[in-house]
Amino acid sequence: MTGEMSPAPAGYEPVFADAGFNKYVGPVWRAKDGQDFRFTVRDVHMNGGGALHGGMMMALADIAMGKTVHAALEPEGQRAMTVSLNCDFIGAVKLGETIVTQVQITRRTRSIVFVAATLDVGERRVMTATGLWKILGQGGGG
Repeated sequence: MTGEMSPAPAGYEPVFADAGFNKYVGPVWRAKDGQDFRFTVRDVHMNGGGALHGGMMMALADIAMGKTVHAALEPEGQRAMTVSLNCDFIGAVKLGETIVTQVQITRRTRSIVFVAATLDVGERRVMTATGLWKILGQGGGG
């Protein structure tokens, strides 16, 4: 597996355009039904120890959790931003492996969305994450 990007898995669409920071962390794919996100490790994502860089795993969690929150708020015309992200690393991920991320909104108040995520390679859990997203109001303003 090299730096080449593979085509979208069947039933998935790209999460964002290939621009800015995101072109270095992707591609990330979201199931068309919104149930999960997928990411396949390329050589550009590896750390010096031969495993997926922990920062990439955290970025993946933030992307998947943020997109889930935004999808929930979009019908109300609201946006949100990450204010807290806590990650627990459980296992290493190797070059070429695919991470499946599932996200759940666990609670919502008027101003904060509470989110939890799991990142798995097959049956193997590699990371869990929890976070808080601040609701910014209509159109993303404070």
